[in-house]
Amino acid sequence: MPNLMKINLAIISAVMLLLFGFITPATATTLTVTNVRLPSGTPFDLKITGGIFGSNVRSVTHPYAGQILLDTQEYGTVATWCVDDLHAIYLGGHYSYTTGILQTDNSGGTVSGSNPLSGQQIHDVMALVSYGNNLLYSTPAGPNHDLISGQIQAAIWGVIYAATVTAISGTDPVGALAFSQGVVGLRALAPSLSPGNAFALFNLDANGLILSQVLMGSFVPEPTTLALLGIGLAGAFLRRRRIA
Repeated sequence: MPNLMKINLAIISAVMLLLFGFITPATATTLTVTNVRLPSGTPFDLKITGGIFGSNVRSVTHPYAGQILLDTQEYGTVATWCVDDLHAIYLGGHYSYTTGILQTDNSGGTVSGSNPLSGQQIHDVMALVSYGNNLLYSTPAGPNHDLISGQIQAAIWGVIYAATVTAISGTDPVGALAFSQGVVGLRALAPSLSPGNAFALFNLDANGLILSQVLMGSFVPEPTTLALLGIGLAGAFLRRRRIA
């Protein structure tokens, strides 16, 4: 197994939007992750302020903010994003993830012990996940790919934590400012986007304890594999909640 590198602030929630019905415990799907990859990440260090963090400042070092690819035994590569700041996932790691519904920010030791999300937050996260995956799929590898990957991830964190996410760079302040403005633009765009086929992934023990980062992802491009997973439109029943 390759050397493990912690992906700081890179947790992604696990909600599966199935095409023809709501997810229930009986239809939950398990994915055996054989490798965790971060092919592209932000060119800037990031800081997260406000929201649930209050006056505390959380930070993530480049390039560890961006799309995370999971190689799975069951469905090939699944493109995911971090929706969990307080748990870890490791590059090269092996995990067992189960699909479920995104309901909280997963900031606690368990899903139920975390802050509930509003229906708008859930929609916007799912929309950014689907939009980001499709956008990166059509963008060639290179600086633009890294920039988009970092901005999508930053926007997701901003929505999840009701916080402000900005880029920091002493050598490229203009680029960092443009990056931060792009994140604001993505958050403003999210309500108008479709949640697509986004889904959540949880790695929990028998008592519901979160063992590794909760991820949220989708298949790219629109896959026939979704039918195999029994995926159905869940967005309609998502209830509005407030962050405590």
